[in-house]
Amino acid sequence: MTLYGIIVEGNYDKAAFKEIIKKCILSDIKIISRPCGGKDHLMKSFPGHLKSFCYEKQGSHIDKALVIRDADNRDPAELHKKMESKITNRTYPFEVKFIIIIQELETWFLADEEAISRVTQARSGKPVARVNENLESIRQPKEKLQEILSKAGIYYTPEVAKEIARELDLSKIEYHCPRFREFRQAVIDC
Repeated sequence: MTLYGIIVEGNYDKAAFKEIIKKCILSDIKIISRPCGGKDHLMKSFPGHLKSFCYEKQGSHIDKALVIRDADNRDPAELHKKMESKITNRTYPFEVKFIIIIQELETWFLADEEAISRVTQARSGKPVARVNENLESIRQPKEKLQEILSKAGIYYTPEVAKEIARELDLSKIEYHCPRFREFRQAVIDC
């Protein structure tokens, strides 16, 4: 069984990315995660978390590592360079991939209103409407998702994020959020 290590901003990401990565791989994998309590803490602590992955598999190293953060209106290429520079002189016995999401994780959720509706209908009986905007240009997608869920009578929690992620159709995300392909490929290649 392949062991993935993921370093993410928080508990919503932890819950959702485990589901999304499993959908991308479609094979037997195990994922351990390190939620960091926000992007600032992620940027400071990810090299230490990567080092801890060297001893996770019965005293040995994990097989693959992903460091995932939101761009939050910043240049993804610049963020990627900054993250790479933090580990320039370090080596790990596994490959490390940096993934920068255009805007936020919730951008991907908004790409599949049917997945959101399955969750809201199961919890409150109310479907949600499609978001007819360029999703990767929505500057506050988490707030947009919270508004949609609130209209359907439910709160956005890590458990709700996990349920939506479990329902997602990845081809819809790829269609509406072209940068998702890079994430999917990084997960497969890592």
